[in-house]
Amino acid sequence: MYLSYFGVRVRDLPRSVRFYRDLFGLEVIGGGDAEFAPPTEPRSVLLRDPVSGQRLELNFYPPGDPHAVDYEPGEELDHVGIRVDDLDALLRRLAELGIRPEPMKHFEGPVLETESLRIAYVLDPDGIQLELFEELRKDGRGFDPDRY
Repeated sequence: MYLSYFGVRVRDLPRSVRFYRDLFGLEVIGGGDAEFAPPTEPRSVLLRDPVSGQRLELNFYPPGDPHAVDYEPGEELDHVGIRVDDLDALLRRLAELGIRPEPMKHFEGPVLETESLRIAYVLDPDGIQLELFEELRKDGRGFDPDRY
């Protein structure tokens, strides 16, 4: 298990991509086409620091999206992504502590399963949303700075 990235909510995705890319040298490694998607769709872009490998996910939610809430200074942190080896085992451990996956409006059930990932969201003790995700394609690789 390792901390994979931080997700930050932004008001203007292209502006934020330029800011982190041009001023801090972060490289776009995922979702770059989302930067140019219609402004009526939620979208995200993943950036990586080429030196440290640290990642930052920029998330944009258009008006009307359930996650497009008013900004309060300091509330731009959207979620923290943690890659786990066994999502079910971790969810059982969390359940023992009284922590259950949070229902999300963009998928049914407590766990979303795609072709390549299983994802669940929980809240930490201070209410920060944690995205727990397990890769379904097991390739034996450990940490890789070029992927989630």
